[in-house]
Amino acid sequence: MVRNENHNLTITRDPIFGHVFSKPENCLHLLRSILPERGITEVEVTPQKQLNKKLWGRNVIMDLWAKDKQGEIFDVEMQTSKQKCAGVRFRYYQSVADQDSLKSGESFEQIRETYIIFIYPFDPFGEGKYIYESVTLLDKGNPDSYANTKTHWISINANGYKGKITPELKEFLDYIKHGLTESSSSFIKKIDQERLDYIRSPEWREAKMSLDMLLADERAEARKEGKAEGRKEGRVEGRAEGKLEAQRIGVKNLSKDFGK
Repeated sequence: MVRNENHNLTITRDPIFGHVFSKPENCLHLLRSILPERGITEVEVTPQKQLNKKLWGRNVIMDLWAKDKQGEIFDVEMQTSKQKCAGVRFRYYQSVADQDSLKSGESFEQIRETYIIFIYPFDPFGEGKYIYESVTLLDKGNPDSYANTKTHWISINANGYKGKITPELKEFLDYIKHGLTESSSSFIKKIDQERLDYIRSPEWREAKMSLDMLLADERAEARKEGKAEGRKEGRVEGRAEGKLEAQRIGVKNLSKDFGK
């Protein structure tokens, strides 16, 4: 393996992923590698799309948001931590996409196709598949009763070994796992160089400072909530047990805050 400078700041970091794939040619390459059957030829990209909504008390920033010429929506998210609520996250991001998939005055038949894509550096469901895609049934007892909702929830597993994927997607997943190698393609070398250029730039230093401040604020709030809950429990269970409960709640809130 070629050991990169700042090797710990990998493409799986949300701001880095969003920055590198904000370039339409990079985004197009990635989407075509994931969805070759769609024949995507052009995309309009909105990196780190910010929304005036909250997900579990947090502002939502989409990692990579793109539309093709037909208005179909693609939301690609890096998921670096194991979660028990992947389905809920898909549902929420879908609700956001739905707001952009139907213009005012249009009928429901004109709603656009949407693709919510989560990329994992681990197997989220433990079945070894490269790609997991949800299917909506009208009758759960009848696998042929497929309902075309024009929604696609796709989980991509960098550690997969089952199923067929494009060579381009395979090389990107290998890059997620191993970083740059001697056999990396010209595209992988290109995006890795863009990653390095970004984390050496003043723009990254400003982004990192903002991120550090946000994380510090969230940690402080989690500790505050933990202490408050501990005092409440302490009135019932006693001062000692309340202190232990505060610590437990604090850890629980932290894990929720940084679940992504």
